[in-house]
Amino acid sequence: MNTLTLGPGATLISRDFHPHDADEPVVRDVTESAVEYLFEPVTLHPDLKLGDVFKLFEACPELHAAFRRNWSMNLCEEARKGPVPRQKRGDPAENAGIEYMELYWSWALDTDTKTYHAVHRLNLHGVGRVLDVDDATYGYKAGTRIRWSVSLTPVRELLELPLRLCAELTLTEDDLDAKGYGVSIATVRCAEVLLGQVIQGIFDELAFHGSPQAQFEVMDELKAQLAEVKAGTAAMTSADDLFEESDRPGFDALFETLGGVRTTEVSRAMRDIEDDMPVGAALDRAFEGKVVVKMQFRDRPGREFRKLFRVAGR
Repeated sequence: MNTLTLGPGATLISRDFHPHDADEPVVRDVTESAVEYLFEPVTLHPDLKLGDVFKLFEACPELHAAFRRNWSMNLCEEARKGPVPRQKRGDPAENAGIEYMELYWSWALDTDTKTYHAVHRLNLHGVGRVLDVDDATYGYKAGTRIRWSVSLTPVRELLELPLRLCAELTLTEDDLDAKGYGVSIATVRCAEVLLGQVIQGIFDELAFHGSPQAQFEVMDELKAQLAEVKAGTAAMTSADDLFEESDRPGFDALFETLGGVRTTEVSRAMRDIEDDMPVGAALDRAFEGKVVVKMQFRDRPGREFRKLFRVAGR
């Protein structure tokens, strides 16, 4: 079996085992031809740092042809300036000791259609421990291990952090209409990862908001919005009002009357009905007969009813 290892300094080492001499692999440094190995399984060296991935582009500029859409040129230009200390930004991360960057899978399975989703792309976050956070404000105790998004963190602040792969993943329900949507179905492992997947996962996160300049603009906009909220000058819209408008076609199609009950309350009750439980009787009990489902839909089970409700608005 041939193996590929990405190590410190962006060294990409290939070990090829030939069938006539399986005990002695041929070891080659293929760093400068990394673009030819994007679809090969790779192992991340324990001492690998995030910055080493950007150095790989210096050794093999042809990689930009594959990742240009992920702002690879702009991010590599920033990384070339070298690492800088992490800055405090007034959130829990300012009191956190981020120990390493972690690539991880987020697989999902629609148990109704038996369809998997998001099995090819890796995600990236920072992992560390909360050192000193006010529980009343953030809900975390000092010493808690926590994961943070780094999509708005300047890449230069992350370069010196170790890069690791989490092989253990949680498979979640992907059917929007299942009661357990987004809930864990199983815990599995996937330790095999392609070199291209590693690079894609990193750049997808670091370029989520566009180029480094675009990230600064997004951060400034978020700060301005937060200032308006704190000052009480922001125009706020109730989530109930937003959902009431979008859900109206479903209520019109499937219900005789809501009996004066707010649509958001009915929606929450619908979401709590078991996938195989008849909806009509469940809502009768929940609202003492005030909410009436049309006769032809009363015996539909929860998951099927929620699907009918959702597609009615299309």
